Amino acid sequence: MMLPLPQKFDMNEIFIICSTVLLFALMFIWPRRLSAVTITVIWTFNVFLALLADITISVKPYELYFTIDHKTHELFDVILHFATYPALPYFVVNFYQFNKPKGLKCFLYLILWAVLAITSEWISVKFHVFTYTGWKLYLSFLVYLVVFAVNIWLAGFIERRHPYKRTSVG
Repeated sequence: MMLPLPQKFDMNEIFIICSTVLLFALMFIWPRRLSAVTITVIWTFNVFLALLADITISVKPYELYFTIDHKTHELFDVILHFATYPALPYFVVNFYQFNKPKGLKCFLYLILWAVLAITSEWISVKFHVFTYTGWKLYLSFLVYLVVFAVNIWLAGFIERRHPYKRTSVG
């Protein structure tokens, strides 16, 4: 089944394209501290989380939000799920690997990223990427704290078995 194209191409599609291009550019510019295995697992895990949210809390009986222009899925929902959303947890985990803060510093690290995430989400709402019909931004903050903590734990678990190996480019 082919996903439909947007009914109209407007600011939310432009925002998704620009955000995704920017995130991917930053992924290739900034140094990487994760193995390919870790990146693959983290990315897949976060795609799963995005899809799980959409098939549980954005449909009846809850219908707490919908994405893009309507309640049905379209091509740009796929871009959101498979490219845009998983990029943020990638950055959280990748930058964690540089200092690996513990205790209170780790909690503050998670809070910083959760604030960045809800700021990004708030901007997305302004561009009509998300339309809240019952969801609240503070709920996203709490979800991001948990999601980012689980991602850091998962990355540590994988990196113990498949550690990042720095390669030199000749």
